[in-house]
Amino acid sequence: MFNVPVLFIIFRRKDAALKVIEAIAKVRPKKLYISQDGPRNPEEIRQVNETREAVLSKINWECDLTIWTHDKNLGLKKHIPEAFGKFFEKEECGIYLEDDTLPSKEFFYFQKELLKKYKDDKKIFSINGTNFYPELIKSKDSYYLSKIGDIWGFGLWRRSWELYDGKLKDFGKLLESPKYNSYFFNKKYKYYLESFWKAIIDGKLNSWAMQMVYTALKNDMYFIAPKYNMVNNIGKNKTASNISLQEYHKNFDDPFPLKHPKELTYNKTYDIIYFRNMLRGGWLRLILIKMYLFLPAGLKTATNNLINKVFIS
Repeated sequence: MFNVPVLFIIFRRKDAALKVIEAIAKVRPKKLYISQDGPRNPEEIRQVNETREAVLSKINWECDLTIWTHDKNLGLKKHIPEAFGKFFEKEECGIYLEDDTLPSKEFFYFQKELLKKYKDDKKIFSINGTNFYPELIKSKDSYYLSKIGDIWGFGLWRRSWELYDGKLKDFGKLLESPKYNSYFFNKKYKYYLESFWKAIIDGKLNSWAMQMVYTALKNDMYFIAPKYNMVNNIGKNKTASNISLQEYHKNFDDPFPLKHPKELTYNKTYDIIYFRNMLRGGWLRLILIKMYLFLPAGLKTATNNLINKVFIS
């Protein structure tokens, strides 16, 4: 049995959640935590219940199973940090997956090995599971340091979560820090992150993820990024809580046997290449994303479709 605890977040997307729990079942984690947000309206009660029942029906191995449910909807910004808080009351480290993040089997063992190897390295915040441009990242090693955090399946330690700042309460103070500009590998990445951070502060974005990147950067910490892709997002925009500005899908690759760097140092070249491809369209697209974040909810779908049509299709 797989001895790294797994935290699995579900909501109402039964078909996607079933694919992910089937992937989890391939490694049979000894400890599995499932947290499910509550329905937002009476119509979702059935979807939420059916999703939970379907997921639980796939747990056909003996494990220490913990389930957290909610009668009312908390939203991403509250639900996921709450789940992490309860998870890390019991565990020192673990693997995080959502109902739309489909991992390969190798993903789990990649996380296991590096969670152990870097457990005491306080410059590492978390371990990404995705690489959407493996053909462009020419690292001779199996992974590298990055300032680009990824939430589509990752490994995390309690020591990192204890630093988490969900409200970005010291953002104003951080802006005045003489080190502030050094946190970003270029001006576009700075503008991109600040757009999300300001939307969160202004209550325009119901998010928990960009606070992870904020927490890491302000503490001079990095993310481990794999040379190979091991997780794909299988969610659909029309059912997602936050409409995706871009969808990425890559074939899975096997990183084993791992080739560890002799010295784990940061090379911003990889981040510049990655971000340039992730946000095709340069400044124009960055400005449209900022506009999108501050739009009323009713206009976001049309704007998202326009951005995808112009820059992705």
